Parts: sequence; C-alpha cells; structure tokens
Amino acid sequence: MGQSSLTRVAETEAVLAELAGVVARAWRTKGLHPLVIGLSGALGSGKTTWVRAMLRGLGHTGRVPSPTYTLLEQYSCAGLTLVHLDLYRLAGDAELENLGLRDWLGDPNSWVLVEWPERAPQLARRCDLLITFEGADETGRRIVFDAVTQAGIAALTAVRHEGSNNPP
Repeated sequence: MGQSSLTRVAETEAVLAELAGVVARAWRTKGLHPLVIGLSGALGSGKTTWVRAMLRGLGHTGRVPSPTYTLLEQYSCAGLTLVHLDLYRLAGDAELENLGLRDWLGDPNSWVLVEWPERAPQLARRCDLLITFEGADETGRRIVFDAVTQAGIAALTAVRHEGSNNPP
C-alpha cells in the first residue's frame, strides 16, 4: 500500500501556512476528493491555522472564523465544498447528526476537515488522513501525516511530492 506516514517541520506559522496552501492546491489539482481529514493536537497547535491556510491556498478571500462555538463552517471554492468542523465542544453524537454531516460525507466534491476527531469515534473511523500538530514553540511545529485509507495514501503521496519540490 506504500508508506503511510510522513513528518514535516514548520519553523514558523508562515511556513505552516505555506505548506497548507501547497498541499490544498496539490490535492485539488490531483482531484483528490472526497477526503475526510482528521486534525489533532493540543489547543493552539495550528489546526485552525492549517484550515485557514488551505482555504487561502485555494483562493478563498473571505473571513475564516474558528468553528469552536458553531461546530461547523462551510466554504465553496475551487469547485470544492470544504467543511471545517471543530468538535472540541461537541455535546454528543446527536449534535453531530443535527449538523447534516451525512450529506457532506456523501458529497464527492468535498473535503471534511475535522478538528478533535477523537471526540466523535464514528467520524474518526471515516478519516482518510490524520494530521497531528505537535509543539508550537521556538523550534516550530512537527506535522505528522498518517494515511488510513487508499484515498489517504494518495493525499499523503501528494504531500510527499509537493514537499520535495517546496521544502517546508
């Protein structure tokens, strides 16, 4: 199935944002959708920054608020629907069902990016790729990509290829 893990280091937030934009464009160019991406890491580790930078990389110029209290924000850009979930304050599975997530998971032109996927185990099991953000200090952040499905392997391969052309 190929190598299923990759680590990148982003010394600054600007480097993190650049990498996220490059990754988003590569996934779009290669037609990698639908994708369900789990984003894990401590508070302030870069999860929402990553999503914002992906959107910017796809050409989105509007506001990108954190969905911490709304749980979900939806964007349409570059022929894709990008759904950003933040499950930190999730009250239960019923609340997740009320968001209409099933429709987005069935959309072939969507990326569903889930912060705190471990708070919804059924959704976490649907992730194609897990991105874990470690550290957020003077040495930068480690970003670990772990592919879980064939779609995740394809997404990881694109990250690996783009990373060799544009070292983060």
